[in-house]
Amino acid sequence: MITAIRFRRFRKIHLLFLMVLGISYITIALNNRRATQQPCVDVLIRGPNGNGQPIDRLEEEAFLATIKVQGRTPNGSAVLVGREYFEYLTSHLREAPYPGVDMYTQYVVNRLQLKPLRGVEALRPDFGPVLNDVKSFGYPIKISPCREDTDYQLPRLFVAVISAANYFEKRHMIRQTWLRQLRAQSDSGSSVHLVGFGFVVGRTHDRDLQLKIESESSTYGDILQIDMVDVYNNLTLKVVGLLNFVSDHCSRIEFVLKVDDDVYVNARNLVSVVKNLDPAESSVYGTATPTKVPREGKFALSRDVWPWSHFPFYFMGAAVLIPAHTIEPLLAASQTTPYFLFEDVYVIGLCTSKAGIRVRVSESFLGEHAKLVPRPCYVQDFITWLTKSAEHFNNSHWATENFYKNVTPCVFKGFDGTRETSDPMQIIEFSFD
Repeated sequence: MITAIRFRRFRKIHLLFLMVLGISYITIALNNRRATQQPCVDVLIRGPNGNGQPIDRLEEEAFLATIKVQGRTPNGSAVLVGREYFEYLTSHLREAPYPGVDMYTQYVVNRLQLKPLRGVEALRPDFGPVLNDVKSFGYPIKISPCREDTDYQLPRLFVAVISAANYFEKRHMIRQTWLRQLRAQSDSGSSVHLVGFGFVVGRTHDRDLQLKIESESSTYGDILQIDMVDVYNNLTLKVVGLLNFVSDHCSRIEFVLKVDDDVYVNARNLVSVVKNLDPAESSVYGTATPTKVPREGKFALSRDVWPWSHFPFYFMGAAVLIPAHTIEPLLAASQTTPYFLFEDVYVIGLCTSKAGIRVRVSESFLGEHAKLVPRPCYVQDFITWLTKSAEHFNNSHWATENFYKNVTPCVFKGFDGTRETSDPMQIIEFSFD
């Protein structure tokens, strides 16, 4: 008896899943009917006052939707689905395991009633209908295209710092600290070529602020402004706009480092990583983070926005290393995947999956727990780390300078318990899982 009950419950939930899948698939097919040669059927999702199907016909209608998706519709008639009926179906997905990027796409398309964009050429038609126009970003302020007159024996790197329009002081500190160190490494001609750099900001409605940004750009030539309102909720758009710019203006680079403006970069360790990675590998690199969905606190998400219990595997977006040849597939994936609020979940979790790009992680790529004055061994062991204040950022710079000048050495216990001192000139090799 217990087995039979469990079987019926499993069958019901399975049919619920198929019903939501079927609704999503057919809705997309309906809006893209001219692009397909196979016959498709209509699914009408009615509002609360419409003529929706009664919930007690759940299994019958779920089965009907399933056979319609499989192309075995008995009579080709439309399936009428009430709005409350659809909400009832999707409620059974809540706190279920994450089912993959295709199901995410289908769920959001239905929830927001998205339609494919007309007149926008698909970068990868096999990825599905075009939902986002990722090739039409405007750039009121541009940086120069990446340099191409470089020695191709060395890795070619573009660095982008995600910033906010009014964060002038943060940008100034970066120019005076790790960016200067990285440029010195590049100018030495023996490690890596920094072929492009830019602070990525959005548009502001404050005329005085905009004039200051334009003046900053005239002075330093390192501001890339994207024509979108510079607010946190548009961070995903900002990153996709960056990828589009790099795709159009940096054709011969090998890696892109994307970091936030509160991240300190150990230039020596970054160079070591870039020199030892294969730019032809279809992977992105960073530090893993927990995937459980927050339901409380500052970054809480409702179950309507994300019904599943976990995000896909991804890593923190504060520091990401991207091989250049993966940018076009990522753009194609973002063109066909509905935008999501958290840019790291979106780009690293969803779009990499759609594009077939591997997510590789190292605990040493992005540190989260640096002391106010980072310890010398911490400096040696990490490629980048988060800072919590201007003081923390400045201390990170001097801790790095003093370590590599052997002013403050890294002292540790050896295998036999004796105190040993690390050589600051030792090349650290970082591995990624």
